Order: sequence, then C-alpha cells, then structure tokens
Amino acid sequence: MKEHISGWQFFLITVNYSLGTAFFIRPGSMIASSKQDGWMIPLLASVFMLAVLWIWLGMAKVYPNLSIVQLAVEVAGKPIGGFIALLYIWYFIQTSSWVTRNLGDFMKTILMPNTPITAFHIMFLAIACYAAIKGVETIARTSEILTPFVILVMLTIYVCALKEWDWGKLEPMFQSSFNKLMKDTGPVIGFPYLETVTIMMLAPHVKSRLKSALLLGMTVTTLLLSGIVLITVGVLGASRSSHQVYPLYTIVKELQIAEFIENLESTIVISWTIWIFLKLCIAYYCAVIGICQLFKLKNRTGAAIPLIFLIAGIAITLNDNVIGNIAWDKRYIFQYSCFYGIVLPLFLWMLGKFKKRRRKGPAA
Repeated sequence: MKEHISGWQFFLITVNYSLGTAFFIRPGSMIASSKQDGWMIPLLASVFMLAVLWIWLGMAKVYPNLSIVQLAVEVAGKPIGGFIALLYIWYFIQTSSWVTRNLGDFMKTILMPNTPITAFHIMFLAIACYAAIKGVETIARTSEILTPFVILVMLTIYVCALKEWDWGKLEPMFQSSFNKLMKDTGPVIGFPYLETVTIMMLAPHVKSRLKSALLLGMTVTTLLLSGIVLITVGVLGASRSSHQVYPLYTIVKELQIAEFIENLESTIVISWTIWIFLKLCIAYYCAVIGICQLFKLKNRTGAAIPLIFLIAGIAITLNDNVIGNIAWDKRYIFQYSCFYGIVLPLFLWMLGKFKKRRRKGPAA
C-alpha cells in the first residue's frame, strides 16, 4: 500500500530539511563574506529559488505519481535514465554523509571531545536506518511531534537575545555592492536551497497542496535564516561572528536570563540534534527508496542496513580541514548543486513534456 503524507507534513519536512544543518553552519560564512549585510543573502537566494521551484513543480507535474528516480527511468529510458537515477541516489547518500559528518563534528567539538567520531555516526545512522525502514509516514509524524519544540526553542532564543541587541553592531549597513552580494549568494543557493531537491523524492506521497507546502516551507526557511543572521550580527558583531564555526551556540552559551538562568547551551544542543536527525532521516530514506525503486526491491531492510556502513565510511573520510571545507564550499558548492537541483530536473521536465506531447499527437 502506498504511503501518504499531508501538505502540512510536507511543509514541515521542507523546513526541517532545508534548515537542518544550515541554521547553525551557514550564518558564520554569510557574515564572513558580507559582514553586516549578510542577512540579505537568504532574501536574494529565495528570489532565485522561485524559478527553481517552478522547474521542480513542473517536473513533478509531468508524472505526479513518480519520484525523481522513477521519472528518470520513465522519460529517459533504462540506460540513460538509470544512470541519472544512480546519480541522484549517490547524491542522497553523499548528502547523508555530509549531514552525518556535520553532526559528528558538532558533538565531538562541543560535547564529547574524547569520544571517537565514528560512535556518533553509527548511533544516529542506526536510528535513521530504522526510520527509513518504517517509511515516510513515520518520519512525517515524527517531524510533526518534534518540530514545534525546535521552533519554540529558536523563537525563545530570538526573544531572549534581544536584550543583548546593539544596533551599533549592524552599522554600517548596505555597504556591499549588488554584484558582491550576488556573488556571496551563490554558496547559499547551493546549500541549503538547491540541496532541498532531495525532498522531491517524496512528492508522489503528498496527498494535496504540494505547491503551497513547498513555497511556504521555503519562505519560512528564508525568514528564519535571514533572522538568525541579523540577530547574530546584532549580538556578537560582524567581526566576532565571522570567526565562529557555530555562532548561535556562542550566543546561547553566553545568554543569561533574569540573572540566574544561564548555561542554556544544552537546549540548543537538543534542538540542533533534533533538526539534524530529521534531515538525516529524510536523506537516508530517499537513498533507500531510490535504490528500491531502481532495482525493484520490495524489502527496504535489505537496502537500508548496508547503507549505515557505507555512509559512515564516507563521512569519516570527508575532509578534516575546516579551511579546505570552506574553500570547497565557496568555490564549488553552487556549481555542484546546480547540476542536481537545476540541470537534471530541467532536463527531465522538458523530456517528459516532449514524450507526453508525442504520445498525444497521433490521437489528436
């Protein structure tokens, strides 16, 4: 029996997936590149994404009951379509590895420096594997339960941080040229926006309001991402924020409420762990279901369990050099994500429309 999720659940999945890691990792790099104007980068990125969402929704509309993997095989045939499907499966696996490594780095750097990073990887991947076996409905219901807690914590931090707010730290504003801002927007478009193409694997499961859920989810993502950059600069200042790997964690660590409530960093750790876990579950599930669809496997367990070790192995071999990761992100993430988020979806959409018109031609 086919699994179904509501438009509301898909909206929550969109927000959780796009913000899962970006909310904690992206602010520092945006501030480092554009200083006090960093908060404008998500707004510019969202304008670009309107055209991209049009492509994604057009692709989903061609064959609404097929995922990206199934659509590729359907419109491009088994040789070419199968290769495109394999590319997407690899992308889902690679994304899961990036997410797993981000989680491991955070836990090892902030909480348990003496614990082997592989222990964190295996622990969370095992849970993600179980969620993937249970299916998208289970992941969607988990998202419904956990998201309100995460959003409440984030909004509370927003409000509590206002007492440390200093407008002077936001000056001078609007110093970056439009060309400079557009250049700085590229990496952010690549991650997290174009990376969100992964959730289009779930489009066939959405019962209704796919378009509105996706658009609203991206809007909320943009507002929250822009807002946290604005607050980070207003509290820590552009110079200090740009040198922090996790500036939001620094804000919460130094936050004090009513002179006696302090050391609130545990709340942000829990919230970030929930967000990263939800994103990992979604990416993991898409990899598993993609493998099952391409190779006609009926049992998800056989595909899900081996992925634990594959993803953990890829995660542990990723670059340990933070400077190298930042350089790769600035130079290549936009082009790399464009291939999966724009080039391939546009190709599948146009090819699918062409095949549909050709089929209808003789009947007309």
